Amino acid sequence: ISNLEFCLHYSGVLKSDDRASGKHRIRMQLHPQIEALCRGRFYPTFKPDLENSRDDNSPPMYYAIDGKQFYFLVSSKLHTVVNLDITLLLPHPVGSIIHSGGDVDNRIKTLFDALRIPHNPSEAPSHFGEIATESPTFSLLEDDKLINRISIKSYEDNAPEGKDTVRCFIQVETRITTGSWEGLNFV
Repeated sequence: ISNLEFCLHYSGVLKSDDRASGKHRIRMQLHPQIEALCRGRFYPTFKPDLENSRDDNSPPMYYAIDGKQFYFLVSSKLHTVVNLDITLLLPHPVGSIIHSGGDVDNRIKTLFDALRIPHNPSEAPSHFGEIATESPTFSLLEDDKLINRISIKSYEDNAPEGKDTVRCFIQVETRITTGSWEGLNFV
């Protein structure tokens, strides 16, 4: 059995300690990429929720927060985790991370928060109305605790769009931790 791999991409502001609205802006840029996966390769897993035909015995693949549905691709319910290989193109020389734009580990934490669904209403989009929110919204993770391994490479972006703007490529590898019928779409 092999693991499933795909790549996500993000281009925009990635601050080292961003607010919930900044994290949600990243989430919304990733949303159409993850939605395409959920409505394509993973459709059998999401079909009962998307067509309102889920029986009472299987867990839903979303949480509702403030009247919005937040779907997640990788879930403890499916016994799946992810390995992430992240490539960052930064708007400054790689050696000046501390003096220009914040440290990489806090930027990565911001990215991790954006990869997961909101955990409570204060992280939900109704609290920052300037960002359009799809309902349902598709995110990679139910929780960032499902990140099993990370690898980060950073390079200077020779044509940056702004001082906090990065280009980010996220190679995702899903991994099943326990065999289940629901997790078969992830191999």
